[in-house]
Amino acid sequence: ADEFVLEDVEVSVSDHVQKVLKPNWSASWEEIGAENELEDTYTLPIPTLEECVKKIISYMGMQPCERSDKVPDGKASHALYLAGVYRGGHDVLVRAKMALGGTSSDPGAQAITMQLTIRSTDESAVQVIASAVE
Repeated sequence: ADEFVLEDVEVSVSDHVQKVLKPNWSASWEEIGAENELEDTYTLPIPTLEECVKKIISYMGMQPCERSDKVPDGKASHALYLAGVYRGGHDVLVRAKMALGGTSSDPGAQAITMQLTIRSTDESAVQVIASAVE
């Protein structure tokens, strides 16, 4: 009997999502509708909106739309719009509204409060995408 050493492999949510550019993200958002929608609020121990945007894009593995990956200078809040296709061909859209000034466990650290809303054509896809943040 042969024995083989396997390396640890980490599979994340982003490995199950294909980036898709939606030229009119808002129209796609309305088209999918709120039937399979999940909304939650998080406090993230991240110091800047720019860093938060980069991390969310990385964790979700989705395409930023409507130039929402660019945070204007001096802003205390921002909305990020993402689009992708989850396994099985299910469209997934994410709206992340972020604001500086959330309270973190470290009083000197800056935190971001984020309201995350996910819509998809498939209910299980919404749950999986939401798990990327938790």
